[in-house]
Amino acid sequence: MSEKEFWDIIAPLNPSILGFAFRLLNDQEKAKDIHQDTLEKLWKRRRKLKKEGNIKSLAMTITKNKCIDLIRLEGRYIDRSINELELHTKQDFESKDLIHQIKVRMKQLPTKQQMIIELKDFQGFSNSEIGAIMDMTVNNVRVNLSRARKFLTEQLRHEWQ
Repeated sequence: MSEKEFWDIIAPLNPSILGFAFRLLNDQEKAKDIHQDTLEKLWKRRRKLKKEGNIKSLAMTITKNKCIDLIRLEGRYIDRSINELELHTKQDFESKDLIHQIKVRMKQLPTKQQMIIELKDFQGFSNSEIGAIMDMTVNNVRVNLSRARKFLTEQLRHEWQ
């Protein structure tokens, strides 16, 4: 694979890789480092990338693993929150408040469920892709996603009553 072919494939993935790393680490500089490490690892595997299948899934798996390695290296636990989500469209006050409440409640979820919600609802991955990224069965992904959404729904129901 030529350098141009590599960048044609990888360039559209850059925002997803960087955003995912930032949400897991909550540190812009560390996220940039993870992003570079991920690109380096993909570059080293460039000859096999076309055979790998879903390159986006592979990139997100590498990013997740590098983030977890860094978190472990720093001695932190993985039960942190997913970072604040930016609103890209104009929304009314009630919508902003609801999104704020969702973010607050997501911090209470186990890390695995936070990652699954992030990958499914914010990054748009399918359950099978998430299973590959998280090294879980598709059924496990569905169960964790269901539990996370149920928890968020119950928490928000109490908040809005």
